[in-house]
Amino acid sequence: MADVFVPLNAFKSIVTTLTGEEDQIYTTPSGVSTIMLSAQVTNNSSEVEEVVIKIASNRQIPVPQVADIINTGSMYSASALLEENLTFLKKEVAAYTQFNNNLLQIPFGFSQSRYEGYVETAVNAVAYDIKNGGTLRTYKAALSFYNKNGETLVPDGQVTASTDAIIYTNTLLQQIILNESITGSSDVERIYQTTYTQSFNSNLVAETGSAEFISELFTVISDTIYDPVRELQESIEFVKDYPIPQGDSFSPVVAGKLVLEEEFGLIFSGSQNLKVVLSLLESANE
Repeated sequence: MADVFVPLNAFKSIVTTLTGEEDQIYTTPSGVSTIMLSAQVTNNSSEVEEVVIKIASNRQIPVPQVADIINTGSMYSASALLEENLTFLKKEVAAYTQFNNNLLQIPFGFSQSRYEGYVETAVNAVAYDIKNGGTLRTYKAALSFYNKNGETLVPDGQVTASTDAIIYTNTLLQQIILNESITGSSDVERIYQTTYTQSFNSNLVAETGSAEFISELFTVISDTIYDPVRELQESIEFVKDYPIPQGDSFSPVVAGKLVLEEEFGLIFSGSQNLKVVLSLLESANE
């Protein structure tokens, strides 16, 4: 397929009347960024009319799937066992990841601090949530693997290893909260480092159901890393319910101060008495 020709710069004007509903009156074309030179909303009625302006994004943002997890918290002993074993978990999971990486035909550039950080983020989040209730910290931990634009922060070629690190952490914790050796599980073949040892505390008895909650929360994080559910980023409110006097107009943009990325849009909401005039400069992306 031939490439679509995009002129270096193109000036455009849009003149439209609103419908009383949400009207996306402009969408930036692919391969283009748009500078808003001017915008004017004119009220042609005999009374005050309000306008709402939103910026619509084209970004698909990861959404950690926590909606169906009902967590009332109060799992203090299970949470304490997670916290007491944090250092052991960080070192063991990093060693596990490095061991498996060395088995690859082409190993990636392993960073121990990176994988220890992944474990610390996940364990601290889950420990907090099972103690205090809710899923907010787990939700944030899952999103920490992405930037604000929904782009992964995991280095190329390390998504599987990063996912496996979180899964292995959960596997270890299923034994830890029982105060049983991790090697007592059929899912753990061996210990991958011997410098740091598992902590046992017979005064802490994990609460009923804690194993399931821990597993659910860690699964949210690992699934978000490997195969996230994505939703379109919510529109950003630029102007809210701004009143325009009868026969008057409103200019919400100072020339050149609003730039729209490709496939971003402008949504206006207002009555049929409002007319919108936009002056735009579309510039081809390099």
